Amino acid sequence: MLTNAHLNPQELIFGLDIGTRTVIGVVGYQKEDKFIVVASEIVEHESRAMIDGQIHDISKVTKAATVVKHSLEKQVGINLTQVAIAAAGRALRTYRVHVEQQIEEQKEIQKDQVKGLELEGIHQSQQLLQQELQQDEKYFCVGYSIVSYYLNGYMISNLEGHKGKGIGADVLATFLPQVVVDSLYSVMERLDLEVISLTLEPIAAINVAIPENLRLLNLALVDVGAGTSDIAITKDGSIIAYGMISVAGDEITEQIVHSYLVDFQTAEAIKLQLSQKDEISFTDILGLSHTLHSNEIRSLIEPAVERLAEEVASKIYEINGSKSPNAVFCVGGGSQIVGFTSKVSDKLKLPKERVAVRGSEVLNHIVFAGEIRKGPALITPMGICITALMHKGYEFMQVTVNGETVKLINTKKLTVLDTGMIKGFDHTNLIARKGSSLEFKINETRKKIWGQPGIPAELKVNGMPASLDTCIHEGDQITIEPAVNGESAKAFVIDYVQNHKMKKITLNGSNMQFAAIVTINGSIVGLDAQIHNHDEIKVFEINTVEDLASYAEISLESKEIQVNGVIVQKDHPVQDGDVLYIQAPAKVQTMIDMPTQDISTELYEPPVQSEIISYEPVLEIPLQVQVNGKSVQIRGSKKRYMFVDIFSYIDFDLKNPQGNIILLLNGQRAAFTDLIKQGDKIDIYWDKK
Repeated sequence: MLTNAHLNPQELIFGLDIGTRTVIGVVGYQKEDKFIVVASEIVEHESRAMIDGQIHDISKVTKAATVVKHSLEKQVGINLTQVAIAAAGRALRTYRVHVEQQIEEQKEIQKDQVKGLELEGIHQSQQLLQQELQQDEKYFCVGYSIVSYYLNGYMISNLEGHKGKGIGADVLATFLPQVVVDSLYSVMERLDLEVISLTLEPIAAINVAIPENLRLLNLALVDVGAGTSDIAITKDGSIIAYGMISVAGDEITEQIVHSYLVDFQTAEAIKLQLSQKDEISFTDILGLSHTLHSNEIRSLIEPAVERLAEEVASKIYEINGSKSPNAVFCVGGGSQIVGFTSKVSDKLKLPKERVAVRGSEVLNHIVFAGEIRKGPALITPMGICITALMHKGYEFMQVTVNGETVKLINTKKLTVLDTGMIKGFDHTNLIARKGSSLEFKINETRKKIWGQPGIPAELKVNGMPASLDTCIHEGDQITIEPAVNGESAKAFVIDYVQNHKMKKITLNGSNMQFAAIVTINGSIVGLDAQIHNHDEIKVFEINTVEDLASYAEISLESKEIQVNGVIVQKDHPVQDGDVLYIQAPAKVQTMIDMPTQDISTELYEPPVQSEIISYEPVLEIPLQVQVNGKSVQIRGSKKRYMFVDIFSYIDFDLKNPQGNIILLLNGQRAAFTDLIKQGDKIDIYWDKK
């Protein structure tokens, strides 16, 4: 027994691993770059107090943990008052989602835009989690990582500073339920132990089995326990994913129980001897003795081992981005099952030497003082101790957010962003987003209107301005005023129609009246209609003489234009009440040209008239058509009439659309520019469906 004379209580760390089948405790201390293990203890639960890594009977778990605590106290001769613990990986839920956002092409991508994209991925993961939950259980995000970024649909390593139309990301988010932590704390309170560090079991194991200098590689760690198998993935220097399956060593033990009619403890002993003996003897529950060759038992449990290997390999493949890692390290008592590592390598298509059990040979930075049983089962409890000592742990931190206390599991360097997510803030209210832009076409000309900029979230830590990346510490006072998104761009037809009032003019002696007619995507709309993204707008509008001539199908070549008696150019504006003549110039006659003998007579004869462009056929014979069953007469100055001209002769309110307008010409669908002729049958009405 070690005594107080040998140890400093302030330096000791007590790590407790509460597993499905056993409770394992380790006591040690840090000396330079080594962790010295001075005591360890393993105690099995008397009954199924835990199922698949979750505490079900707090009293029974407390009883086993008490035995471990007292044994360790006896070994070191010191009362243990503080403890480092780990939450089971079975409770973790991991989701991978793909998110995309459209951005402005002209501007460089900023850090806040990337952060907003990531937050949207976490938000979508939370929504998937809520959809799967069978009951109202509180979960919170304990970590996330970005598998890939995308720019305009192509994979890219870093989005910041680039320009493009759209950004995207594959986000991997991990969640932990509050009930797991609460049950662990209940046991520790009954043991009169203060929790100084809380980590996740796969993190604890990986801190021992895979040192940081190896984490640049894409590696998988599998901790095969009794009730669960926890998995962690490393890549590019960090842990990028966690996973858990509810298949582990107990599945194989139970196969032996049912096949040979033995109790659970006997079945466990048989399983452990498979790799040590050729023949195994045991007594079943009926008192009958058996001696079997280990190969026979291996054949019996092979389907269970196959299933365990299949589940482990599938989970590794899933959380590693649908690909196999470079290698797989196995720890935990269940990892020693004969044939397990070989089957995992086959299923992941890895060389057999790349799937291996990690035992004491990897513990080159750990020293065992005294006769302490080594093996894969000690990896996790030692990892719990080391994680706490290295200050890389995942202990809880308490802060206040907008006056409310928040407890966070410290899975990384915590920031204001982490507290915001715990309190339900997400990409919609932490990142100010510019309003959506609006793109459309008017008479084939593309238009774009930018949305209004948003108002950023106001963030403060202890009264000082902060950002989402500001690190937080125990007891910090955090305030978050949600961001306000900018207003999306809006546009209305009237913004793009100059001539929105009815005009009455006289052209070459004939009266005409017209106003702007506007269609959106082929349907007539009023001037107050709102324009939406990708709309195609057509405007029939007469603002100048040239517009009028085009509308009336009059050529301006070699013509003189008079407006209210004044000669003007073709770009002269047309106003309400104008009188226009479009005609060939008058022939100029001089005195030299005139016959002298008849000059007095010639002076009294009417002068030579200019060529007046009129529409004699129309003026002489009005166009008679049927509109909605009624006879309508069209009399004007045009040689040909289009469907749109009808609206100048009928009472039909285009300013207040009541649906999609239906235009029929002789029973067939018509367009505004279709020509009409004598006797045509026209139908115009609103489709109100």
